[in-house]
Amino acid sequence: MFDQLQEGIRKNNKIEWQYWLDNDIFSLKWWIIVLISVVFLLIFLALIDKQRIKLISIAFLVTFILVAIVNEGGYFFGLWSYPHQFVPFLKNVNAVDFLTIPVILTLLYQFFSRWKYFLIANIIVLLLIAYVAVPLFVYFKFYVLYKWNYTLSFVTLFIVSICVKVMVDWINKRAKQSY
Repeated sequence: MFDQLQEGIRKNNKIEWQYWLDNDIFSLKWWIIVLISVVFLLIFLALIDKQRIKLISIAFLVTFILVAIVNEGGYFFGLWSYPHQFVPFLKNVNAVDFLTIPVILTLLYQFFSRWKYFLIANIIVLLLIAYVAVPLFVYFKFYVLYKWNYTLSFVTLFIVSICVKVMVDWINKRAKQSY
């Protein structure tokens, strides 16, 4: 059974690789993915608080990991897919949102350190992402929803943002206690 599974994975990977070569690499949608990623990376580098660069970098790393886990889980369980990839063999780090969501959530963490304002800012921004950005990505076929909807996107992103704040605040508190 395991050998059959591995053979199926190899066949699927070969088909996916060929699809990417024939339909994605250097296509308009591929360049849009590259452009969006570069723009958000530059925004992050321009806005990162240089006084708290270690903490904000940790926040980015935690956010990136959590978003990657969510993306990988959603893809694995057939909730959504990304028809266009930067590279096909790194699913959770090359979709159109692989830098956008971590950058946005990290900047929300950076700019809104008090819980009340953090929650308000997250609700506003995540509503815009879930009900404006995601539908645009769906419309332009960067993102295909199967067993998923915009409300679940909002709730999932909100949970991720809360987890990021709790984890990074805890790391920061522990670091301050050790000095």
